Amino acid sequence: MMNNKQLIMAFITSAAVLFSATSMAQDNEMFTEEMVIPLSDPSRTGTLEVHQIYGGIKVTGYDGNEVVVLAKQEKMQTVSQMKNGLRKIQNNSMALMVEESNNHVEINAQNHNGGSKNSMNLEVKVPRNFNLKLWSINDGSTWVDNINGEIEISNINNDITLNQVSGSAVVDSVNGEIKASFKQITVGSQLAFTSFNGNVDISLPNDVQADFKLKTTSGEILTGFDIDFKTSQPVIQKDSTQKSYKVKLEKWVTGSANGGGTEITLKSHSGDLILRAQD
Repeated sequence: MMNNKQLIMAFITSAAVLFSATSMAQDNEMFTEEMVIPLSDPSRTGTLEVHQIYGGIKVTGYDGNEVVVLAKQEKMQTVSQMKNGLRKIQNNSMALMVEESNNHVEINAQNHNGGSKNSMNLEVKVPRNFNLKLWSINDGSTWVDNINGEIEISNINNDITLNQVSGSAVVDSVNGEIKASFKQITVGSQLAFTSFNGNVDISLPNDVQADFKLKTTSGEILTGFDIDFKTSQPVIQKDSTQKSYKVKLEKWVTGSANGGGTEITLKSHSGDLILRAQD
């Protein structure tokens, strides 16, 4: 049904895990939970949206028509001593909410662990033709493999890797590195990669038709494409009413490959920008 809506919640406490051998791998002191989410219409392209505060995200495209979510969280030890002879009992619980509506799958991960930052890692399998919106902050990188679709990723403090993807991508980080390899890109789509402190390393087909915009404040620009890059001139803006001038020192490095086409932007403050041509 097109209007089908599913809501799946997994809330696993340390007490509940004692009664479920499948929920926890005793040898690794690890909580695990797997959920299989059917799509409302498997014949159409879907979207995966993930919100994650502490922990990594790995998304892999596969030949199936369902979304498979595997959540992993390390068990924490209860060793803290409190005043007046009272002990603090560590709350080893994991909460995960998954909602599916009209082929849109949303995952919200929450950790309830007595105030400590116990990260949860998510491994998700989706059909190869799928759109992604992934958002995370701490304690884990973001990895995407073998996806064809519209990709949006933000990981504030960790690395982002896209491996053999196709389509479009808007990717940003503050403290992490960005590395991406594309099998092909969608003509006329948006490709933008920004990291404030990390390197941006992008591999593209050597026959890609693209217009490049590159900017780094203190890093280097390296390329495997045979392109005549140019540096833009400062832009001067005049306000005739205030009799003032505004000078914008943008200094973008621009160039076109194979006649130009899709605009591809790479930007960093402290990192290097690397463009690789692949067969």
